Amino acid sequence: MTEENTAPKTFQEYQQQKRQREWNERVQKQKESMGNAERVERARDWKQRGNEKFKAGNLMEALDYYSEAVVFMEDMVEARRKERNELLVPLYSNLAQVHLRLDDGRAAEEAAGKALAICEVAKNGFGPAATAKAQYRRGVARQALGRLEEARDDLAASLRLQPSPEAERQLGEVRSAIAARAREERERMGGFLNRQAGERQARERQAEERRRERKARAEQRQQMQTAFARLSEGEMLYEQREREMEPVREKEKEQRKTLELEQNLLNIIDGGKGKQKTEDFDEFMQKKLERCQEQNSELDQKKKVLDKQRKEGQWGEDDAWRAQRDRHREQLEERRRRAGGEAGPRSLWESREVCRWCEQRLRDLLVGCSAEGQELDEGLAAGVLQQSRASSRGYVLRALVVDALKLEGDAAVMRLNLSKAPLYYFDYFLKLEWEVAVARPGDKLYRTADELITSAAHSDDQGATAPRSVVEHRALGGTFKIREFCSEEEPADGRWQLATKTKVSCPYGPELAELSEVVRDALRESVVSALGRWVSEYREHWRC
Repeated sequence: MTEENTAPKTFQEYQQQKRQREWNERVQKQKESMGNAERVERARDWKQRGNEKFKAGNLMEALDYYSEAVVFMEDMVEARRKERNELLVPLYSNLAQVHLRLDDGRAAEEAAGKALAICEVAKNGFGPAATAKAQYRRGVARQALGRLEEARDDLAASLRLQPSPEAERQLGEVRSAIAARAREERERMGGFLNRQAGERQARERQAEERRRERKARAEQRQQMQTAFARLSEGEMLYEQREREMEPVREKEKEQRKTLELEQNLLNIIDGGKGKQKTEDFDEFMQKKLERCQEQNSELDQKKKVLDKQRKEGQWGEDDAWRAQRDRHREQLEERRRRAGGEAGPRSLWESREVCRWCEQRLRDLLVGCSAEGQELDEGLAAGVLQQSRASSRGYVLRALVVDALKLEGDAAVMRLNLSKAPLYYFDYFLKLEWEVAVARPGDKLYRTADELITSAAHSDDQGATAPRSVVEHRALGGTFKIREFCSEEEPADGRWQLATKTKVSCPYGPELAELSEVVRDALRESVVSALGRWVSEYREHWRC
């Protein structure tokens, strides 16, 4: 698939698209609130106003009125087919004329084609006059687009239906243009001898184009002068739209009043608590946004604790399964020993499903894996613990893997031949969450989901917010990740490469942050060693 290169929109294009979108939404909303009879009446009224604006030279306003009238009628029920067609044909035809005046040949062709499609249906009952007008305007539009043969056919068909000097003159221009183009083609094929004649004709064409451009500019200036002269003669379309926007503005004012009342109420509450009041409205809205973000963060943290509770329940089921599996393995081994040679030869092909054991053992080795640094300075520890220096002696930085955020993949043990060693396959994507905390050596840092919920319930905080971390007094937090923990990518030295990311920075200063990173790196080495130990245990435990 190739990607299209699109130029960035200008401000004017963006504003135009925005106005068009707002216009469509408003018209659709009005249409849905009207009955069929009311829509017909509105379309007739808008058609009349469009005619008046067109006669006055206000082409853009005429375009708006005609377009809105078309929207009201184009999906009218079949029971009102006669009224619908009687309005749509002149509306489409008028739209084509406006687009021609605005030099938009493509839109003019489309509008005239829609009018012609309705007229050509016999049961709609349109006479040759309406069909001829639509055919004529489509022909003029196609002439403007340079599609001369199609324009000639439309204009000739219009003349056959209803003779018209205007259509006859336009058809003559098109035939002359076709003939001139044919001569140009012949001359171009004539080669070098016809070059001078071609250059003369090119100069004549350029002169003719310049004359047409001057004429078009003069007509445009005349239209603008006429439009400006009539600005004060009657109601403009945008004035009506301004009135339609009044309810929206009133609603915005009511919302502003509600927010101001909320601001006053919070100021009274904060004043009673001795907190500083918020007098500026923009400052109040900023604080309101920050409170909403804090609430969302709190909800995310609570969801994380609940997910942890569900995961730990699954771990409990895995532990029970492992005990049952070990007993079953012992029974099978005992049965083989008793059977001796009578057990018969094993199959040449043997495969074992080991995925659940592998994932459980990985979780056992990794979650809770820790590393410990040297004793902290009393001042650093006191800043984190929020207690005196004397009571902050003997604390260290400890890093701990607190969760396996992702443990996804597959594993299997296969043997194809009794004379060959079995194949130990595994392929996992691991993402581990780690935290560095200030604690005493040997203290239990890991807290289960139930312990986190209990801690929140007994907290002095009236909001019973969820703990922000699994360990208490967290100084740093982040993840270790390895996407290809795979038997086919096993490094020769057994040292797997882990990507390290810090997601929660240290808020206690650069010195403690640097010490925390040292302990984090030590924890990463412990995790790498645990992965190597898992590979060895995997092959030892599932020897065939």
